[in-house]
Amino acid sequence: MNPAEPLARPAPALQALLARRSVSPKRLGAPGPTSAQLGEIVRAGLRAPDHGGLVPWRVIEFAAGDRTALADLFAQEKLRRDPLASADDVERARAHATRAPALLAFVVSIRAGVTVPVHEQWLAAGAALGNMLDAVHALGFGGIVLSGDRCSDPVLTRELGLRETAEQLAGFISVGSIVKLPPAAPHKELATVWSRWPGALARQRAADPSS
Repeated sequence: MNPAEPLARPAPALQALLARRSVSPKRLGAPGPTSAQLGEIVRAGLRAPDHGGLVPWRVIEFAAGDRTALADLFAQEKLRRDPLASADDVERARAHATRAPALLAFVVSIRAGVTVPVHEQWLAAGAALGNMLDAVHALGFGGIVLSGDRCSDPVLTRELGLRETAEQLAGFISVGSIVKLPPAAPHKELATVWSRWPGALARQRAADPSS
């Protein structure tokens, strides 16, 4: 099929969605979001589709006064993973905890003993995370989710208070004002993700041309 042409004048809310993109922490600076704005960002996550209303996720905010302690944990995790890491590599790990004005951990909390399948709970958590990033953009900030090997480190996740058997650290959300514009987002063709079912009869004919 030929995907439709873009709307000439999309609604402002849609324009914001179409303009959203991830922004590296090195391009973020002060001011960051206020506590009230962070509340709105999390509230946007709560509006995401969620089969069964389970809310299979939560966020952890790291206050400014706790960032140095978090940086220590990041440095320790880096050295556990790579005991020969250079001082520069360790310092870069520390910077991931301190660079952005606001930092949240996004935790997926799978609910056991319910009828909603695990994969649907993950989809609900991902939808919430997407809503939160959209809210970051709508409020005029830049944001990004960074994950990596540290998210699977049992010592780090235990220090952050995660339940070992039921929770997974999905990533850290960095938020701040955009002080350096990111490069243009790569163009993605709709046809790579959009197709149209040809219908049962067409499928039958394709399978048996003689019919």
